[in-house]
Amino acid sequence: MSTRELGETWFTTREARAMAACWGMHLDFGPDVAGGAMFPLLELFADMENGMSVVEGGVQRLPQALGALLAEHGGEVSTGAEVDRVLCRNGRAVGVRCVDGSTAAARRAVIADVGPAALYQRLLEPGQVPAPVRRASGRYRYGPGTMMVHLALDGPLPWAAGDELSGFGYVHVAPYVGDLARTYTESLSGLLPAEPLLVVGQTSAVDPTRAPAGRHGVWIQVRTVPPVVSGDAAGTIRQTRWPEAVEPMTDRVLAKVLAKLERYALGSTSRIACVTAYTPQDLEAADPNLVGGDSTAGSHHLSQNFLFRPMPGHSGYRTAIPGLYLTGAATWPGAGTNATSGRLTARQVLKDSRPGGRFRTSRGGRCP
Repeated sequence: MSTRELGETWFTTREARAMAACWGMHLDFGPDVAGGAMFPLLELFADMENGMSVVEGGVQRLPQALGALLAEHGGEVSTGAEVDRVLCRNGRAVGVRCVDGSTAAARRAVIADVGPAALYQRLLEPGQVPAPVRRASGRYRYGPGTMMVHLALDGPLPWAAGDELSGFGYVHVAPYVGDLARTYTESLSGLLPAEPLLVVGQTSAVDPTRAPAGRHGVWIQVRTVPPVVSGDAAGTIRQTRWPEAVEPMTDRVLAKVLAKLERYALGSTSRIACVTAYTPQDLEAADPNLVGGDSTAGSHHLSQNFLFRPMPGHSGYRTAIPGLYLTGAATWPGAGTNATSGRLTARQVLKDSRPGGRFRTSRGGRCP
């Protein structure tokens, strides 16, 4: 099903149908994209039953905790070291080389958390990659872009719908399903959408450690926007380059949020102490996996989802190079801070490293 079909099948009101469609827009499922109903179905019922996990103190605590766990087992984490080549010997991945010339050897496996194009077309020599695999990696598709707006607040947002709304970690500010379909189409056509979906994250409301006492932090994910701007669906923003278009687009976003606040609450707009916006170009500069500002690191449409992610014949985390594995959002189950692809990749590496596995280690022993 598409998310439109999901809503029309199970819900009666326009609001409930829009709620289902909003979850699809978190990925790149516009309301009429086939297969888009799976993610909203999982989110609606899983979140209702279990809630949503928020890392106390900020999401950076998650990689910090994983790094600390690795260190307990004798591992080492290096950051700020850009890899420019996967090193191979006798047709097998044996390590990586960094841009500063330093290298790191791999005893069992090299695991890459990148997109297939970056892996097969930039990190490996052309002669090391079978031609069909290299061509297929070049066809890996990315979805529409994302814009992020961060707010520093002197108090919680005074929602007109009631004070209880200030206690939710996520609030969707959205139009109806037909409007969301237009937003998606406008973004794919290079137009700044007139009525984008706004995912308002109020995580400091459920985790006070994320902001100083009495203050709040709010982030707004704008879904969806074009990676390259060719015009404005509303006809009011004349700029067609993101560095110039970001300010008027931020104003549009804030106007939409402020319209949902209590109009007569004293100081409702003055609670915003600081605004910082990140364009799709900014997101890609910060993380090269977010090509074109696609926050999902690659489209989740049926042609590269499920057993086809990232591309047919490469869904098991192994790559075309023995000893080299691909993990992360470009692999199943896709985007999200859920660690599922990493866990499944680790299981595959351990399986292959055992005696009788596909790739034996130099010692032929079992991984500790």
